Amino acid sequence: MFKLFAMKTKPKTTADEKIEEVIKILFPALSLHTDKNGDKFHIDYSVDTNLEAALMDLEDGHNDAASQKTIRNCTDRIIRVRQLLEAYREIDSEVKYFIADDLGENDIEKIQASRGQY
Repeated sequence: MFKLFAMKTKPKTTADEKIEEVIKILFPALSLHTDKNGDKFHIDYSVDTNLEAALMDLEDGHNDAASQKTIRNCTDRIIRVRQLLEAYREIDSEVKYFIADDLGENDIEKIQASRGQY
């Protein structure tokens, strides 16, 4: 009789597994530590938090090796997620150049005009 109420666990799908892996890569669990004074603190390894911290350092004029390493590690993790999700874009074989944009600039003429001007 009790078998009627037993909940069967649904097997994880490939999509579920990929989501779990993406979460592990981009937003791993916080790490709990205690400092020498006995105060507890967390370390956040999340991509968004690390990019925000690196941006703050850059805005404060600290373009140092640590900031660069943080950005590199974050982009490497994002690339791993792209590979996991197979999120590749088809590129036209006739393109002459490639522009990376943050979706904030809507004026394509402005983007083209700034090409190569650093």
